[in-house]
Amino acid sequence: MAIGGWVPMHTHPGASELFVVIQGTIRAGFISSTNKVYCKTLEEGDVMVFPQDLMHFQFNVGKSPALAFASFSKASTDIYVMDNAWFANDLPVDILQKTTFFDPDQIKKLKGIFGGTY
Repeated sequence: MAIGGWVPMHTHPGASELFVVIQGTIRAGFISSTNKVYCKTLEEGDVMVFPQDLMHFQFNVGKSPALAFASFSKASTDIYVMDNAWFANDLPVDILQKTTFFDPDQIKKLKGIFGGTY
């Protein structure tokens, strides 16, 4: 993972993830089903488990590239990236505004970034 690099908020439907830092410093976390945030700065050798179906993220907070391995609880797992789900589509701006509380200009900007239409 490059300096300042990140893995955006995402989930793996039906699978848990075991995340092991091999090199560098990575900030990682997840949001529980009760909306409690668990976040930790991981160093070489540290491990974090992201429970099945929960939204989680990782980003490099170190001064050098980082390396980590991820293993999943099932052989074939999908990734569901939240930003893509919300903004890389043709869902109308007014519906997104009502369901996310984002300002219409923010939604249009994000749809432009993620390739969605409005």
